[in-house]
Amino acid sequence: MLLRKVSQSSALCGSILRIPPVLSGGQRHAGAVVAVQNVRLYASQAAEAVLEKPAAVGSDTAGKVEMKTVAAESKSFAVNIFKGQIATAQVFPYPSGKSEEIMLLLEVNDPAKNDALEKVEDHTMEGLKEMGAFGLQVPADLGGLGLSNTQYARLVEIVGSHDLGVGITLGAHQSIGFKGILLFGNPAQKKKYLPKLATGEHLAAFCLTEPASGSDAASIKTTAVQSPCGKYFTLNGSKIWISNGGLAEIFTVFAKTPMKDPKTGEMKDKISAFIVEKSFGGVTHGPPEKKMGIKASNTAEVYFDNVRVPADCLLTEVGGGFKVAMNILNNGRFGMAAALSGTMKGVITKAVDHAANRTQFGNKIHNFGAIQEKMARMTMLQYVTESMAYMISGNMDSGATEFQIEAAISKIFASDAGVERVMRDLRIFRIFEGTNDILRLFVALNGFQAHDRIMQDIKRLRSSQSRQLFKNLRAISSAVVENGGVVAPHPLGF
Repeated sequence: MLLRKVSQSSALCGSILRIPPVLSGGQRHAGAVVAVQNVRLYASQAAEAVLEKPAAVGSDTAGKVEMKTVAAESKSFAVNIFKGQIATAQVFPYPSGKSEEIMLLLEVNDPAKNDALEKVEDHTMEGLKEMGAFGLQVPADLGGLGLSNTQYARLVEIVGSHDLGVGITLGAHQSIGFKGILLFGNPAQKKKYLPKLATGEHLAAFCLTEPASGSDAASIKTTAVQSPCGKYFTLNGSKIWISNGGLAEIFTVFAKTPMKDPKTGEMKDKISAFIVEKSFGGVTHGPPEKKMGIKASNTAEVYFDNVRVPADCLLTEVGGGFKVAMNILNNGRFGMAAALSGTMKGVITKAVDHAANRTQFGNKIHNFGAIQEKMARMTMLQYVTESMAYMISGNMDSGATEFQIEAAISKIFASDAGVERVMRDLRIFRIFEGTNDILRLFVALNGFQAHDRIMQDIKRLRSSQSRQLFKNLRAISSAVVENGGVVAPHPLGF
């Protein structure tokens, strides 16, 4: 076993992990209106879905899947900002992790070679498996390391500083791939699947995105129809851009299931979540996608053709899939900030080395004010990103259940803060686990819901008179733009 306990010191960790270097105007307008309405609907649904959620992985209540409703008085720092209040419980004092030790892999990995091969080298994968890196937060009694969220974040930060391709392979597996089992699985499901997932014997993938469904997750077309006997579901459909899609044996799949509305008695399609094994038959995948960045991670289309899924592979209940999906994404999103804070550290190290050794006009360039300003800004962005990541993970470890807005903010900030391979790898983080455009709406709408006056103002703005006013303003704006002027859109998107 390639295991060693080391201090949480990032400098020590970095030194130990030795890694070498054609429509009409009217049609366009109508399409845009529909698109905006769909985006608002999805963001609203996502905000509502997180009002009931399980406890964070790694917290004292992690084993419970009981759904809880957010209290009227929120403890969330970000939520209270929308109310014009400062709630300091989550930020003062700055939260710390439960343990002062983490485990690291003493193994040589070559990011440049992985990028050229478009895969993580076999010896690196085997070393990661031996170290237990595929089951970082799986409880120890189920074969994992049982790390807290802070410990997980610190390890992810180190991986992110060296190779985001490896980071995505690990993250797609456990941050979202089998996170549904960890959060919502019943004891039998956890006992059956988590041990082999924790050792890396089986890889996992998260299957939500479809050819016609991305940010609008509620519009998926994949179906799962329950048999008359009730013992299984027949799954049909396809998913695209699935990380680990060509490698996984276990899939968390989201599909529409017909169910009777208890109020009207009508049959409606609701999203349900399933654990699907490749061994069920009818599960295939396409070739690896050719990508701009994160080339070492496997991304492929996955197809489900009359796959018979046992009823005991249903996560939670029929129709509960949307909440499962949103909570998986919210629970793992803080890891993005942690990984990218590590990436920033790696880039700063390279930039400092270059500035200290590059001579121009008879001076090392680190002596020039313009270069110093760049270095200062890079360091500031890294410091803020890292601080957000560990504040969130520390709160999760302390048992906090309100962290979804903070996690979204940290992911947006980290991926927007912007070495050729690193730049290519970074681009995808603006899309992963919810596009930044959607997450900005998520933050705003979720925050607004906590403030009655703002919601009342928004309802008034939706009145017919207000709509006519905005229509007139848009006409004026269009005329100004046609004459070479520039008009900023209304902040609420009207």
